[in-house]
Amino acid sequence: MAARAAGRLQGDDLVAEVLRNMEDGLFRIRKKTVVPAIYRIYLNPEDYAQFRDVEGFARTEIRAALDERLAQWNGSKLRLAKTLLEKLGAGDSVEAAEHVRIADAWTVEIYPDMDGKLAAGEIEIHSELGAPQKTELGGGSQTRRIVPQKADAAPAVTAAPIVPPTAGFHSEADLFEDERTKGRAFAHIRYVDQPGPKVFEVTKNLTVIGRGGRSYWVDVRLETLPDVSREHCRIRRDPESGRFTLEDVSQFGTSVNGTLVGKDAAVELPFAATISLAGVVDLEWQAA
Repeated sequence: MAARAAGRLQGDDLVAEVLRNMEDGLFRIRKKTVVPAIYRIYLNPEDYAQFRDVEGFARTEIRAALDERLAQWNGSKLRLAKTLLEKLGAGDSVEAAEHVRIADAWTVEIYPDMDGKLAAGEIEIHSELGAPQKTELGGGSQTRRIVPQKADAAPAVTAAPIVPPTAGFHSEADLFEDERTKGRAFAHIRYVDQPGPKVFEVTKNLTVIGRGGRSYWVDVRLETLPDVSREHCRIRRDPESGRFTLEDVSQFGTSVNGTLVGKDAAVELPFAATISLAGVVDLEWQAA
């Protein structure tokens, strides 16, 4: 087993900090304690690069950890407190100890810090109580964690730099003039947004598509109506099989060849397909 470089972020670091933020952001209201349901995690771009290929798995594990902590708070400790309070004749007040989530599900998102505020090893988490559209309750918490660096430790493994979104773009003419460029791409995405027609070369195992924005990293940045989410969908490539899957993370939906994918669902992409984003922009997908 390879030795862990001091200060290099691991998935467990993200889990621990989200749980700490969860506890910091509790909101008491009468006989309930509301826990934050939305967690937006920001990392230094170099730290983010090492999470890109496992981001979906990391988000799943963080949601599982949140479920476990909520169940723990509402489990044996709550029953014990209820028993003790009932013996003291104060059983009605035990409701105050119940922890609840007011949103339908956990929202966990991981982004690179595009503002240059975070150094390597730092984690910043913004949490909210309600659904992705902010509720009147407000609440939540913001925390930052720094992974200690050891002066005598082995140097951390350098993560691959994040390629700027414009690096994958070519005009139609450029694409067909440069045969070498075509040979390196796993797939091509052709589309038309407000500035005009574009072609994007898929050269990585994860491609994020959307309007982008501050703290919303995307590879394919679309200039179009706000019906297209800032982060609308993700296309993943399996390095072993070469197969592609599309995951919908949008508000107004993504369809493949006319079939709606479904929120937070994923489908396998065929060799060629039309990917429609909220019925506003169509992407013509073709694998190499």
